[in-house]
Amino acid sequence: MIFDSLTEAPRNLKEGIDWLIALKEGDAVENVLAMGTAVHKFLADKPVGKMELPALENYKRISQKFLEQPELKGQPFVSKLLGRFKAPLSKRPGVLAKYFGNIIESDYQNVLQTRRAKPEVVAANVAQVLYGVEKFLNDIKDSKYYNQAYSGRATWEASCSKSPEACAQILVGIAPMLYTGLRSLKDATEIANKKKPNSKEEQRLGEILNAVGYTEPERQGKMGSVHLLKALSGVDEQVLAVLYDLAGFWAFY
Repeated sequence: MIFDSLTEAPRNLKEGIDWLIALKEGDAVENVLAMGTAVHKFLADKPVGKMELPALENYKRISQKFLEQPELKGQPFVSKLLGRFKAPLSKRPGVLAKYFGNIIESDYQNVLQTRRAKPEVVAANVAQVLYGVEKFLNDIKDSKYYNQAYSGRATWEASCSKSPEACAQILVGIAPMLYTGLRSLKDATEIANKKKPNSKEEQRLGEILNAVGYTEPERQGKMGSVHLLKALSGVDEQVLAVLYDLAGFWAFY
């Protein structure tokens, strides 16, 4: 399916990356700045708690369905995230978590407020994510067969300029999906890279690529861990941290 508007939310990692890349159509710098400003405006005033917004809940359900796939849900971090869709996240970290430093700030605090982040900072973070995922896509796709999920009509100007918050809510809602898909690929790739060729860990890479939306022939065939490590080199811990923070766990879970 090809979407003609960015207000049509992506349903897996592949579509999510296509959605992000579609933001560049037209004036890429201005569009990313506009998205950063919209996300900042949407998140900056959200208090710690459990807020429900109808549109955002729809996008959260897309993320939840993605996380529930058999190829993904068995990972401890995914299981932990799924729990947040079923019961409110405690906003008070436990004693052990505090003592051992096992705390992610954006679970418990509005990090835009605590870090005094300005819209330009959020925009720079979005740009960093965009750079990392675009490199990943360019390194794994088979250009002859790859089909973009969003048409040339799906631009920031046409889809989001009149209601920037609507597109900001989509990014916030799918952030857990983007985070999970990319982290799953990185974790599996790093594990497989320590094993012999044709190991079960190498075979699992294909299973995860399929689960997140990258099926053959749209992706290159027989990609091993060395290829994927290079492709994912722009998706570092900072990119994953940005996506995690954009989910707004302190406010919406």
